[in-house]
Amino acid sequence: MRPSSTHPWSRDPTPGIAVVVTGIALAGFFVLTAALLFFPAFQDVDARISQAMRGVGGPVLEALARGLSLLGSGWVMAALTVLGSVWLLVLGRRGEAVLLAATMALGTLAGNALKALVERARPGLEVARIPVPESYSFPSGHALAALLFFGTAAFLFFVLARSVRVKIWALLACWALAFGVAISRVYLGVHYLGDIIASWMLGCAFILVAIGLYVSWVTRDRTA
Repeated sequence: MRPSSTHPWSRDPTPGIAVVVTGIALAGFFVLTAALLFFPAFQDVDARISQAMRGVGGPVLEALARGLSLLGSGWVMAALTVLGSVWLLVLGRRGEAVLLAATMALGTLAGNALKALVERARPGLEVARIPVPESYSFPSGHALAALLFFGTAAFLFFVLARSVRVKIWALLACWALAFGVAISRVYLGVHYLGDIIASWMLGCAFILVAIGLYVSWVTRDRTA
């Protein structure tokens, strides 16, 4: 018989995998940040790819991009976070409500702090299809907020939903919306693709850490 004190990672590799993925995401974020700050050739490649993405035109596509960009705006994300947190509290899911609210609040603060630190200028006015925000470009606040919200929502649907079909459709819808919001910002000419990829890396790391703390909290409460 194996001793009961065996470390849980020896029975469940999920925490170890999450730690590795978090480390890779953070390392990728810092490498990408350094490349965009100190290597003009990389900046040029990023600008060229972003320009190619903006070259795909059409009124339907632009209308869709505008709608997705609006979905990822600060006030919409804040409203959805409040509504989602209140709904979870009504359901008696205090831990899940804290997970959603804290992930959005702390992740957004981290993104804003990094904007001020990196100070990357946005694409020029001549390529923008919407008014250019006055804030810096890197990382994308819309992409980060959308990934944090819809990524956390996908996890909560996976944990709380009873139907496998609901889990699958919720996961697909959440990740499609997060992807759509992010790409819309490049298409509308207010971000480079590098800003988006950096936001995804940072957001994935943030979500994994937040979920890890949530699981630790829930497990402790159940065993107390």
